Amino acid sequence: MKQIRNNAFPAPACKGMDSWQEKNSQRSVPVCLGTDSWREKSGRWSVASGILLALLLVGLPASAEILDRVVATINDRAIMQSELQEALELYEHQMGQQSPEMMSERDRTALQRRVLEDLVDKSLIEGFAVKAGIEASDEEINRAIEEVLSRAHISEDELREALQLDNLSYEEYRDQIRDQLVKAKMIQREIRSRINITDKQIEEYYLDHPDEFRAEEGVVLRHILFPLPYPPAPEVVDATVKEASRVRQEILEGKPFPEAARQYSNDPTAGQGGWLGFFRKGSLSPEMEAGIVDLEEGEVSEPVQTALGIHLLKVEERTTGDIRPLEKVRSSIQEKLYEEAAERQFEEWRKELRKNAHIEIFL
Repeated sequence: MKQIRNNAFPAPACKGMDSWQEKNSQRSVPVCLGTDSWREKSGRWSVASGILLALLLVGLPASAEILDRVVATINDRAIMQSELQEALELYEHQMGQQSPEMMSERDRTALQRRVLEDLVDKSLIEGFAVKAGIEASDEEINRAIEEVLSRAHISEDELREALQLDNLSYEEYRDQIRDQLVKAKMIQREIRSRINITDKQIEEYYLDHPDEFRAEEGVVLRHILFPLPYPPAPEVVDATVKEASRVRQEILEGKPFPEAARQYSNDPTAGQGGWLGFFRKGSLSPEMEAGIVDLEEGEVSEPVQTALGIHLLKVEERTTGDIRPLEKVRSSIQEKLYEEAAERQFEEWRKELRKNAHIEIFL
């Protein structure tokens, strides 16, 4: 099964909205991939981003019965000790955090305080969304998950397997997507208008960080596989090559390669439009290497025979090992600069929410 890493995904597009991504190096499951992904990584908010992510999930039952009491109030909303305990246990479960029983008294108190502060922030943000009438529909959640699958080049079954490894149910994952879509809409409404990334800022960043844009030499491929029996009879090979050539002609006449792959390819990658990914120079089989050696980006090979069968190969991108041109990385720089600016603006907006709320802590 493919390893699913957040940083392996291109930036999401939650269909016209700035998307929200709780970046967490300990987790392996994509959350919401979008053009404007959200990463909380500055100041105290950075320390708490993993905590806030955990708070979005459905809580686990407390391991011990506790006597409930109010530990915080936010305007007319109370946070109970049981809610705090549930959040602590879920955070430890998801993050692999050391059990509070193994911590020093000082560390345990600090962790409880951080989790409680994030419960306060979560309550304020949810309250704002409710008052503003901001919500995410089931259809929007479905579209966001479909985009996750498309951009990560994985199937729904592979996503579900990865969620199981993260001790997360599919319904909990949908709840997490729902929260993030609501936040994306909220950020777009409250923060987007305050941010303007200029061409000059993009160009300055490109010139100041050349090593970030140095590409390893290689090729990005898609393929369509027409399998052959082993050993293949010559007449079967001829018939399969003829079928592959017919499909290639459809593609040359305008049929999108991913669509053709989904329709004709007999390979697990068919559902992802035949996506194979990046291959370093010299890592392909000799037959495949020969089949694409003269192809430019966007071109499709003649039928190529390997031990697996007959392939049609499409070159999505070639990288030379040089620094990539500005125009090829402009959108990723713009996204990065936007995220950084949005993080700063969000932190200011969060502080405003807290400043205008009546908050009491009883730890």
